[in-house]
Amino acid sequence: MAAIQFLLRKIGHFTEYAVLAFLARRAFITSSRAWLRQRWLHFGLLLVVTYALLDEFHQSFVPSRSASIYDSAIDIAGGFTVLLLFKVHERARRTREVMV
Repeated sequence: MAAIQFLLRKIGHFTEYAVLAFLARRAFITSSRAWLRQRWLHFGLLLVVTYALLDEFHQSFVPSRSASIYDSAIDIAGGFTVLLLFKVHERARRTREVMV
């Protein structure tokens, strides 16, 4: 039972930051600033990494919680996975448009 709870918590970390990355991408690609729209992947990843590290830092001050760099790594992996999937999809779409 403890292993299942552990796994579910780690999946929660991954999923939570995947959603953050999804929303960040959505915000950045609809920005009125062209440089932000063009570099949405970089800014999305910067946001995810910063927030993941700050969240774990904050947890180090909460007595009932513990900070873990491994949790930050899982958080970053969740966000980066979503951003990368969108980037791959975007490139594939552009390639298909050029071929047509």
